[in-house]
Amino acid sequence: MGIRNMSKVIAAFSVISLIAGCGSPHVGDLQPVVSQAETPASEPVDGITVRGVVESVTSRNVYGTLSFMMDQIFVEEGDYVTEGQILGVLDTEDLELTIAQERASLESTRQRTRQAVQETGRMLAEASENLANNTNMHILSSEAALDAAERYLETAQQNYDNALQDYRQGNDPQVVIAESSLRTAGIELERIERNHENSGVLYAGGILSSDEMRQSENALTHARNRYNDARVSYENAVELQRRSMEQLRIALQSATTSYQSARELLNASRVAARQDIERLRSSVSSAEISANLEHMEIALQMLERQMEDSTITAPVSGTVTSVVAREGASGMGLLFVIEDTDNLKVTTSFREYDIGRLETGMEVIISSDATGSAEYTGIITRINPAATAVAPVVEFEAEVLVTSVSTGLRIGMNTRLNIILE
Repeated sequence: MGIRNMSKVIAAFSVISLIAGCGSPHVGDLQPVVSQAETPASEPVDGITVRGVVESVTSRNVYGTLSFMMDQIFVEEGDYVTEGQILGVLDTEDLELTIAQERASLESTRQRTRQAVQETGRMLAEASENLANNTNMHILSSEAALDAAERYLETAQQNYDNALQDYRQGNDPQVVIAESSLRTAGIELERIERNHENSGVLYAGGILSSDEMRQSENALTHARNRYNDARVSYENAVELQRRSMEQLRIALQSATTSYQSARELLNASRVAARQDIERLRSSVSSAEISANLEHMEIALQMLERQMEDSTITAPVSGTVTSVVAREGASGMGLLFVIEDTDNLKVTTSFREYDIGRLETGMEVIISSDATGSAEYTGIITRINPAATAVAPVVEFEAEVLVTSVSTGLRIGMNTRLNIILE
C-alpha cells in the first residue's frame, strides 16, 4: 500500500479515535472505518497508532576532564560543527608556567646526572674502606654506646644489690633512726602515762591542784603527739625505703634494657653499613638514574597532554544542541552536546497485546502537531525483547528510524506513529 492510501487510512483511524474517546494513543484493537471510495469493503485495514519522541541517531556528549576555568566558548546552540572544530578553550596560564618549570627541572636533572654518578662512586669506595678498617662512624658510635650502657648496668646492679642487702639486714640508716626514735617515744609515752595515772589518784585525793593536773594532761598529750610523729616518721622511712628499692629495681631493668638495646644497635649498625654498601652499588647504576629521568619525562608528558585537552574540540560532526559550558566556570564535566539533526529516530513503546503483530522493518507513517499535515516515513529498527512493566500497563520500548529526508522534525518533538497492518 502506498503512502497516499496509508494517509487516507490514518485519517479514518483518527475519526475512530475521536469517536472512541478523544486521544487514546492505541487504536490497534478497533476496527478502522475506511471510506468506500478509497478502500474496498473486501479489504479491511488494521493499524496501530502510538506516540513517540524524536531523538538523534547519533548523539555525543562532550566532557571536560580538567578543573581549569573556561576561558572562551566559540559556538552557540544550533551551530553546525565539523569533527575536530574547536568548541572552546580553558584558561591554562598556570598550567603553562608549571610546564615551563617541569622542563627546566628536567634539564637540570640531566646536567646533574654525571655528577651524581661520580659522587655515588666516591661514597661507595669510602664506605667500603671504612667497613674494612673498622672506621665506620655509626659502628664506632654504637660501640661507644654499648660500653656506656654496660657501665651503667654494672652501677645499677651494684646499687640494687647494696640496697637489697640493707633491706634484708635492716641496716637502712633512715629506717634505723626512725625506728629508734619511735622506740624512745614509746618508752617516754609509757612513763608519762603512768605518771598521769598517779597524778589522777593524787588529784582525786585532793593532794594535787587543778593546775598540776592540767600540766600532767598536757604532758601526756605532748607525749602522745611525739609518739605519733615518731610512728609516722618510721612509716615514712619504711615507705621511702620501699620506694627506693622499687626505683633501684626499675633503674636496673632500664639499665638492662638499655644494654640489650645497645647491643642490638651495634649489630644493626654493622648490618646497615653492609646494606649501605649494597645500596651505593645499586645507585652507581646508570639504569636507576635513567629511570628517574623517565619518571620526570612522563610527568611532563602528562602536563603537556593536559595542555592539549584544554582545547575542547568536536568529536563528531553535527549540530550543537546544548551548551552547558560557561565562561569563567569550571571546565570539568559535561560541556556540550552534539547531535546529528539530519539522521533522526523516534523512541516509542507498544502495548503487550500488539507486540505479536509487530516486527522490525515494518513501515511507519510519522506526523506531529508541530509539522501540521506533513507526513514522513520510517521503519521499525528495534523492539526491546524485555517489557517495561508499569502496573497495570505492560509495554515494550522500540525505535523507529526516520527514512524521509529534509523533514520538519526536530529533536525532542512529540510525534504520532501509525503502523498499518495488512
